[in-house]
Amino acid sequence: MNPFAVLNLSITCSDADVRARYQTLIKRYPPETQPEAFQLIHEAYTKLRTEHDRWRWLFFNQDPQVGDTPLQVLQTFARLPGRSRPPGHDAFRQLLAGAVKAAATSNQS
Repeated sequence: MNPFAVLNLSITCSDADVRARYQTLIKRYPPETQPEAFQLIHEAYTKLRTEHDRWRWLFFNQDPQVGDTPLQVLQTFARLPGRSRPPGHDAFRQLLAGAVKAAATSNQS
């Protein structure tokens, strides 16, 4: 599942864009009447909720045949208004630490 496609958002969307789209969709597909659609929308939202979450998904969870390479993702985010360059070393260290922790947790189960 590509959460950007589910929510119909671009990879350059903001936290506010993700939240607004989520709220619009859950009003259209409430859990009482359409539980499968609601669950899919909610899963997509949890994967894209923050910029950190979007970076994590773009680097570690996307299908390479569908999405951009990690280098293309970096180049796209570097060109966004208000950004002179991609996140610094600490941001990548935190991102990688989260991915390693998630991988270790999934390997234990």
